[in-house]
Amino acid sequence: MDNYLDTGKSVIISSPAGSGKTEKLARRYISLLLDGSEIEKILCITFTEKAAAEMKERIFNILERENPELFSKIKEKIPLMRISTIHAFCLKLLKRFSIELGVDPSLDVMDEFEASLLWSEAVYECVMEEKDKPALFFDMMKDRGIKGWDKVFSILNTLYGKRPVSELLLKREYSVENWEEKRILELYSKCLEQYKNKKLERHLLDFDDLEIMAYEALASHPEWQNILYSFDEHTDHILVDEFQDTNSIQWQIIDKLTEEWRSGLGSKRSKGKTPTIFLVGDDKQSIYLFRGANAGVFEEAKNRLSEWLGNEYHFEEAKENFRSLPAIINFANALFEKLMPPLLPYTQHNPPSPPFSKGGMGGFSGETWRTRYAHFEATRKGEGRVELALAEAGDNTKKSRIKEASVLAKRIKSLAGIYEIFDGDKKRPCAFGDMAVLLRKRTHLTLFESALRKEHIPFIVVKGIGFYDEPEVALLRELLSFIIDPHDDYSLFCVLRSPLFGIDYETLLNLITENNRPLINKLQAEPEFSGIFRMLHSWIEKAKNTPLAIILEEALTETEGWKHYREKQRQANIKKFIKLIESYESAGFSGLEIREKLIKARDGDEPKANINTEGMNAVKIMTIHAAKGLQFPMVFLPSLDEADTPRSSSIVIDEEGSRISIAYEEDSAKRKKIAGFARRKEKELEEGKRLFYVAVTRARDFLCMLGALNKEKSPAGRLAYLTENFDVIKNGKINSRTDFFEILTEAEIEKLYSTVQPSAVGRQPSAKHSASEFIYTEPLPFTADVKWRDVTEDLDIRITHGEEWVILGRIFHRLFEELSKGILTPEGVNERTLSLLKNEFLSDEDIQKLSSIVLSDFQSLKVNGHLNNIILPRDNSFTELPFILQKGNTVFRGRIDRIIIENNIAVIYDYKTFPVKDEDMPLLSEKYRFQMDIYKEAAGKILSMKTKAYLLFTHRGLLAEV
Repeated sequence: MDNYLDTGKSVIISSPAGSGKTEKLARRYISLLLDGSEIEKILCITFTEKAAAEMKERIFNILERENPELFSKIKEKIPLMRISTIHAFCLKLLKRFSIELGVDPSLDVMDEFEASLLWSEAVYECVMEEKDKPALFFDMMKDRGIKGWDKVFSILNTLYGKRPVSELLLKREYSVENWEEKRILELYSKCLEQYKNKKLERHLLDFDDLEIMAYEALASHPEWQNILYSFDEHTDHILVDEFQDTNSIQWQIIDKLTEEWRSGLGSKRSKGKTPTIFLVGDDKQSIYLFRGANAGVFEEAKNRLSEWLGNEYHFEEAKENFRSLPAIINFANALFEKLMPPLLPYTQHNPPSPPFSKGGMGGFSGETWRTRYAHFEATRKGEGRVELALAEAGDNTKKSRIKEASVLAKRIKSLAGIYEIFDGDKKRPCAFGDMAVLLRKRTHLTLFESALRKEHIPFIVVKGIGFYDEPEVALLRELLSFIIDPHDDYSLFCVLRSPLFGIDYETLLNLITENNRPLINKLQAEPEFSGIFRMLHSWIEKAKNTPLAIILEEALTETEGWKHYREKQRQANIKKFIKLIESYESAGFSGLEIREKLIKARDGDEPKANINTEGMNAVKIMTIHAAKGLQFPMVFLPSLDEADTPRSSSIVIDEEGSRISIAYEEDSAKRKKIAGFARRKEKELEEGKRLFYVAVTRARDFLCMLGALNKEKSPAGRLAYLTENFDVIKNGKINSRTDFFEILTEAEIEKLYSTVQPSAVGRQPSAKHSASEFIYTEPLPFTADVKWRDVTEDLDIRITHGEEWVILGRIFHRLFEELSKGILTPEGVNERTLSLLKNEFLSDEDIQKLSSIVLSDFQSLKVNGHLNNIILPRDNSFTELPFILQKGNTVFRGRIDRIIIENNIAVIYDYKTFPVKDEDMPLLSEKYRFQMDIYKEAAGKILSMKTKAYLLFTHRGLLAEV
């Protein structure tokens, strides 16, 4: 019997990639059943719902195949199985003891998207409440360069993203010496309390709440002993999957649950039962530092269980790899044993941290977060192949990625249908469906997509982001915005141009240019659009008493919009959007609040809706994080030359030993001398190595690494790991191979590609993984991608003058628009300015300072005539005119500040509100020439007349023709 199946011992298994981790966990579970353990007394904790489902399936499959009798017995007890995520376990614990804990048993859990929006609202409300206490919030905005809402919100968001540790920092009252850090934590504490109140009002919790509340229930609540006793009565064994992804507080929860077991006390021992804990994972695959995972927990748990349990504990390190062919394993061993040297053993100079104490967090000492590598062996027969493909670096990063993407696509094309892989014990030509491209980040995803399309290679993007940028989602968002605010001409313009109505561009432009009335009123006045107007008007009226989600569905039906979005991905995205609106309405949000949420969400990384793509013969593109737990016959790892750039933030929360510390520093140069920042950098670089390991070990038969090599510079990132540890370059020349992988140049791949004949690319392989999370991108005949570009002023010039001028730019543009439309009179500028500045969360001193600048500039504009001649209402004029202009493969969109028609010429004015010097004028005019040329061409097409364009520098009152 394998030692890990000894149910009389607690076990930790270090199970490297491809060593059968899930199988071992399932076998342990079955061994407990065979030894007489009751199914309801075995708790198995996983970290995803998918993993929990897979674990149940694995257990059932083994039992059905090997022990039908036991399988038939437990089938009836399936509902009693306690296999769940850590968060599901915590929620069940809180609900089970809701009376003792004083918790509302009806509470529910928000998803991350909803939680982030609620947090943003809480911060905003908290800040507004603090405006009469400048010593706390507004001083932060003035001191040491922290200016403006965005910076403060970024700091608070960083702390929020470090929950639960950042919240424990407040609860445990750890010492903070720096006065700035004290003020930050004080403000964060107030925002957190506001956030908590908003959640209570809605009977909601977030995922971090579950962990914090569960730990406090077990560790410090007056009823903690009763809760632990009850848990002990109902649980004999705990199994934890993917233990390397555990954070500190999750480990503490497990620690508290097993406290009596380890001490030798409790009722189980007296009854002759030996309760056990079984932890399985691979510290080399700990890649979730940004989510709070503590890589040091794995090593710490090994030392703790050995110390606590002695002979009743067994540690096992798996040495066999059942996934990859020898070439891949040999390469992994050769590289990572150099990148991840063994940890130093505990000595008097490197002692273990003290045990967990009742009052605080357990400690992690001796840099246990550093990864050690253990050599492992391939069990599969065959050879396999590892290669490094090198493209020549371009003049900049984007050009390098374009060249590399082309090399990748051509290498895939040269292999498809030719290179043979194993399908079971037999070989067959590979197909596109056998291949996966694993990206470290999605920054250049579109470049790789474009390269694959150009070569007519079908592909799917797994867990792709950009949900709100999809055309069908953008359309529904604009339709919703119009229904909520019928005077939103820009949204209506987009809806009318969309496939729902398909009004041609010229007709719509003629409508826009008629007069300054709202676009909906212009539609009403035109007989040819009476049907469209009635339809739009009916949706507006229905919105008074009908849910918006229902109106969206009806709109798609009435306009036959569904027929324009027949692709599965499009339809799934539409359904996801409508469901999202339903959830907002169910939560009681008004139309305006929903619109605001959608505006905020546009900048997020909301994933596209999931669809099932099983059986599709297409290359899979995904991030390395998304690939964790998966395997593919052929893996391609591009962008190896990208530098390992640690995340930059002015604030850091760090765990060291039994202490949680915070450090804040705006100056990036000074951060290098602060221990907390230096340690974070080291941890992130260490995780980068683990991420590389995860990527390499996804490959079964074939691994191709790619990068752009600049002969004038030393390689960076993962490419540097290869060049420093293998003979990639010798005597200034690229070698053809090393002891562990082949090396192909761009020219060599081009030669291989040129010999490819158009043919079938192998039969579609059977699915080896769950495809339920795949996102399908329709492979298109190659055309240059159509790109949308907003023609808006870059902030770089205003930012050089300080954050104040960014704020003033927003204020001036709002005032000019309201004046031009007749909403505001010159006499009301002072009052309106004060109102707008208050919404920028400024101190009274800053409001006074900026308002004086506004009034001074307005006085200058009045004196030199620009206020009357350009800004105030004029006949035959337009304000904030929206446009869409296609030039080649780029679609430009934007709004023109001001157009006044004089002598059959459309005169364009674009407001520049920052300070300028006379000597800067030629440079600025040239900088904005492209923007103004787009404005002139768009206005010319809209108005069918000649155009002229001017920049109005409002601070100086200067007018410059471009």
